[in-house]
Amino acid sequence: MTRYRQGFTLGALIAGFTEIGETLEETVAREVMEEVGLRVKNIRYYKSQPWGIAEDLLAGFYCDLDGDATIHQEENKLKEAAWLRPEEIVLHSQDYSLTNEMMSRFKAGEPC
Repeated sequence: MTRYRQGFTLGALIAGFTEIGETLEETVAREVMEEVGLRVKNIRYYKSQPWGIAEDLLAGFYCDLDGDATIHQEENKLKEAAWLRPEEIVLHSQDYSLTNEMMSRFKAGEPC
């Protein structure tokens, strides 16, 4: 889980934008490495959601850690980054975002 330094203040999943020539899976691996310094593998597409506020399309993925679990957070972007157990996840009230749905599934012990 992360918390951004500015803007959205609740717990969030790692997010970012796809660069030109990059696959969605490459974006996941790059964003995770940039924001928390972790390598990931077994990147699995979950689902997408239109994001009307910015006219973007969110694409949700699950993945597995590949190696060391030590977090090295991107200090200029993140206020906090930490591993949480399912019972520690705080869901956003009345939030129907893809992010909240994915956090809810993890919290409930549903397959990722």
